[in-house]
Amino acid sequence: MADTRTLHGLDGVLAALKALPPEIVSKNGGPVKAALRKGGVVIQKAAQENVRRVVANTQANGYASTKTLEKAVVVRRDPNPQRSNASERYRVLIARGRKYEERTNKGKPLTAVMTGRWLEFGDEHQPAEPWMTPAFMSSKERALSTVVDELRKGVERAIRKVSKGL
Repeated sequence: MADTRTLHGLDGVLAALKALPPEIVSKNGGPVKAALRKGGVVIQKAAQENVRRVVANTQANGYASTKTLEKAVVVRRDPNPQRSNASERYRVLIARGRKYEERTNKGKPLTAVMTGRWLEFGDEHQPAEPWMTPAFMSSKERALSTVVDELRKGVERAIRKVSKGL
């Protein structure tokens, strides 16, 4: 479920970004990268909270939480944002390679990705207990406003930095 949003009302900010020197608006930094990351963190925190809630339900049945899934929810920069027609993109996802110790699924190590998908979508033995979709839906507006606020602040900082150098 991809929800791509276009930011409106930022024409002045976008014009200011285009006027900045390339070293300020580069892949290694810049206000866009930092703003998008902070927006992703808003969704990440909501997803982690939902994981804690879902796991608390299973703890009532005698299971102990290892917090592996909660720790595996991360914000990552997309190395190829052009495939979604963007110049910069961050994703909230479950980090691959996080395994539960001494647990297997049909002989294969049980991973956080498997567990996250089972909880989100369910299977024939367990009903779905969505945690990522509700996290996104409940925090997307807050994340978007965080991106807009941080972008404005970052552009103002960059403009001040450039004007000091002139």
